[in-house]
Amino acid sequence: MRDFCDIDPDTIIAMVEERDVSCEFRNLILASITFLFIAGCGGSVGNDGDPTPPVTDELVTITSNNATTVAGIVAQQVLEDDLFGALANTGLPVVSAGSGAAMALSSLIPAPLPANMLAAQSTLQDCSEGGTVDLSVSISNPFTISNGDEFGFEFDTCDNGTGTVLHGGLVITITGFEGDPTGETFLLGMSMELSAFQVTQDGDVTGASGTISFEINSAPPITTITVSATALTTTHNGETEFMSSMTITITTNDGTGSVEVDTSFRISSPSLGGDVIVGTSISMQSSGDGYPFMGELFIQAAGNTAIVFIVLDGDTVRLEIDIDGDGAPDEVVDVTWDELLAAADAA
Repeated sequence: MRDFCDIDPDTIIAMVEERDVSCEFRNLILASITFLFIAGCGGSVGNDGDPTPPVTDELVTITSNNATTVAGIVAQQVLEDDLFGALANTGLPVVSAGSGAAMALSSLIPAPLPANMLAAQSTLQDCSEGGTVDLSVSISNPFTISNGDEFGFEFDTCDNGTGTVLHGGLVITITGFEGDPTGETFLLGMSMELSAFQVTQDGDVTGASGTISFEINSAPPITTITVSATALTTTHNGETEFMSSMTITITTNDGTGSVEVDTSFRISSPSLGGDVIVGTSISMQSSGDGYPFMGELFIQAAGNTAIVFIVLDGDTVRLEIDIDGDGAPDEVVDVTWDELLAAADAA
């Protein structure tokens, strides 16, 4: 089998197109594979793939001093910052779904697979600029997608020549499929287990450990992707975060180019000084590469303190800050998206 680290994206796409699946299906079979990271994520957190315990299990208290920082860190999560950018530059073909989201690493499935690779099989490959990747495949039919198909990758400082290094384990398992893989309408379920998976670029290390479930419903021009995880441990440049009860639903419209995101999760982070619970009360909406222009988040903290995060337009966000927990805003602050993200970076 060819070393896929040595193959340029156009060659990979040509290889995948030889399989009896449509272009849309090819692009979406691993759609959202990086969306599980909803941002600010990263790193090596053990070797067994099980998330480490939460950084803390106590909710932070919202104050006048920390409200902008808390909102900025949540904004990073919603905008899929940090890890998305790192994965988007690994040299693997990435499908963009707007709002900066790197939605797929569709090249990870090397295809067409040899006809004799119908049972569990493993091969160790050299990466183009150093390191190795151990590829294991267990499939029922090399020409289509079947329930239970499994694709495993164990990267050992794999340098693909684009300035990034991959390390750690990644296992993708097909958990359900309905429809015609040669067409554009289908329902695909899969799970992905990350074991100390990380990407290093320009000295920045990002990655994650945990198991994530995906459901992709393609009915052109609408595609809906649901990502969920019970627990996910992430680290960026040494700072560990823990996310739990995570659900993300992304709806894209190829006809209009619009993207809608609904999400809920609990995040624990040293930068927050504790936990917050986040949920969308109005879908976050974006188009193209700009920031969301519509949407509303509710950020719940200790003692009923909270932030209502209201997107006014593609430039500005309004924070209605409830400091005493009585359900009414005590302060109202308008900030730009850039100011929010800068506050998060400074934390």
